[in-house]
Amino acid sequence: MIALRRVLRPVHRWVGLSVGFVIMWMALTGSMLVWRKQLETPLDRDLLSVPTCAARVSLDALTANAVKTYPKGKLDYIRLIAGEPGEARMPAAMIRFTDQMFVYLNPCTGEVLGQRGRYSGPFGMLEQLHRFRFVPNGNLVVGSSAIVFGLVLVIGGLVLWWPGTWRGARRALALRTPRARGAASHIALHKTVGPYAAAIVLLLVLTGLPQSFDWYRNAVYRLTGSPLPEHPQASHEVAPGTQRLPMQAIWQKVQALDAQTREVLLHFPLRAEDPVEIYAIDLDAPHPNARTLIALDAYTGDTLSFTPYAASSLGHRLYFWTLSIHTGYVGGWVGQALLLFGVLCVPVLGYTGIRSWLRRAQRDPSRLPRQVRIVRKSVEAANICTFELADPDGAALPSFSAGAHIDVQVRDGLVRQYSLCNDPRETHRYLIGVLRTNDSRGGSRAMHEEVDEGDLIRIGEPRNHFPLAHGAERSLLLAAGIGITPILCMAERLANTGADFRLHYWARSREHAAFLGRIERSAFADRAQFHFSQGVPERRTNLDDVLARPDAGTHLYVCGPTRFMDAALLAANRAGWKEQNLHREYFSADLLRSANDTDFVVKLASSGKSYSVGKNASVLEVLAANGIVLPRSCEQGVCGTCLTGVLAGEPDHRDRILTAEERARNDRFTPCCSRARSATLVLDL
Repeated sequence: MIALRRVLRPVHRWVGLSVGFVIMWMALTGSMLVWRKQLETPLDRDLLSVPTCAARVSLDALTANAVKTYPKGKLDYIRLIAGEPGEARMPAAMIRFTDQMFVYLNPCTGEVLGQRGRYSGPFGMLEQLHRFRFVPNGNLVVGSSAIVFGLVLVIGGLVLWWPGTWRGARRALALRTPRARGAASHIALHKTVGPYAAAIVLLLVLTGLPQSFDWYRNAVYRLTGSPLPEHPQASHEVAPGTQRLPMQAIWQKVQALDAQTREVLLHFPLRAEDPVEIYAIDLDAPHPNARTLIALDAYTGDTLSFTPYAASSLGHRLYFWTLSIHTGYVGGWVGQALLLFGVLCVPVLGYTGIRSWLRRAQRDPSRLPRQVRIVRKSVEAANICTFELADPDGAALPSFSAGAHIDVQVRDGLVRQYSLCNDPRETHRYLIGVLRTNDSRGGSRAMHEEVDEGDLIRIGEPRNHFPLAHGAERSLLLAAGIGITPILCMAERLANTGADFRLHYWARSREHAAFLGRIERSAFADRAQFHFSQGVPERRTNLDDVLARPDAGTHLYVCGPTRFMDAALLAANRAGWKEQNLHREYFSADLLRSANDTDFVVKLASSGKSYSVGKNASVLEVLAANGIVLPRSCEQGVCGTCLTGVLAGEPDHRDRILTAEERARNDRFTPCCSRARSATLVLDL
């Protein structure tokens, strides 16, 4: 099941984002058609109804008046509907022409009430939009979308929703989902509304398809072992000049055959040899499309066929049930209300599905939005290369602030974070520095060996987890090795604003110090101090001296290898620096393990599903094993890519990115490395 869901989830998502827009269009227009039978006549009272009368003019007089009104048309059929007993008004007679023009007449007087096209009037236009009749092969668009929707979105959505047991399904259907906030509320609503709407929407799909595809309609007949509908034929030759019976005489024949007719539709023969085909709906019909089929000889009035609805084939009855169900003519107002609920759920599902997809797209590093060209690759120091990135078309790049970084897609599936080290005032380029390390997990090695000038790569928008506190009276910048990249950007920003700061830069030697010449030529060169160990780590003994005299107005910024940063922050704590004045950015970190680590449970707010996390596994790994793949990159708690909201429970924070205040709020954590102090964490997923 997990493997199936992994395949089905992206298919479900992308079908929803494509075909789903057609389905939402159909749902919204369909929702306005649900109450058509109650609203159409009152909204167009003088065209569609007349005062009730006892005597009616002949059908031939009605036909003659209709032809005078619309002489260019070719007659198709005439439709009569009996009024309800005791009602003051009754439906108008309607004559349709083959080009789908309708003429409405008063059956009592023969007066022409008006004319309009098949898809005119408010509900006619809605039906045209609903059935895509405004484009060629609209029935193909509607039918194909409905099939894909029913198979992939409805049935596939139920597979993705299925909690694994009937007990879990009953609990989910009981609407006792955990309280969710923010984006999780959209997922929760999607998964709550989905199963309730699925049955109704699937019913609408199955009952709508016979109107789009003849093969589907014929399949209804074949699957029920019923003969396909055929047009009856006249039983004799028609001599030239022979006159057909008046339509009034045909109507009298119909009344003699079926005295309980409430509604009748009589087709005018299109060819000389054609019979008159009649569809009749009886007073006791189970639904408004329960058609009794009659065929009369157009010249003699002889009965060629007479099939009451109750005696018709199973395929015939099933087909016309589908028509009535789809158009809301079954179940009275309760049935209509259920259909309305189902179709209105479709845009809700579309909205919540799109919102959850956008959230994932915004957080997923595999979906980096911007393509840039590497215009220059330079060796900056030993094992350090800089890469200058620019828009391929010369457009301006998004602005950034000192301390910001970008996600870089080194290759498919491999994303790393690199600090921006050029002047934030520049909009034509980004500059990053990359240190090749011996323990590289693939990123730095690929950047050094596989990426060259002229190559196109994808990057994310600038993000800043290491911002300057611009209200500080003074700033103290400490960098070691490649940690100079964000610190240099900060120094230049502070110098440009006239701020008070000092820069200390530790490196093995001048050859290993990146941007050495740039710093020495800068306007703040007199405020920069270098510390070269020449390969002897014991010489780095002056951190306590640098940090010895803290004051409330000075903020400390530290970036470099993990051991250097830990040592600097430890020295700052010994000297009495305030925690809120300490700022750091880690490039990597060792995963923190404890002998006291125990199993705990993570629970998803949207579905209520729970998963056990063993003491040797991460939350990220457990969720991925169950088909819930979160965006990831460093997997060490230093990049923030996988940050996930926490709705309940107490996380055991082991990241290097959240501040003390952010950790104290316990409203988010890094599932790649952090664990839980409580038995359960409820995640905003």
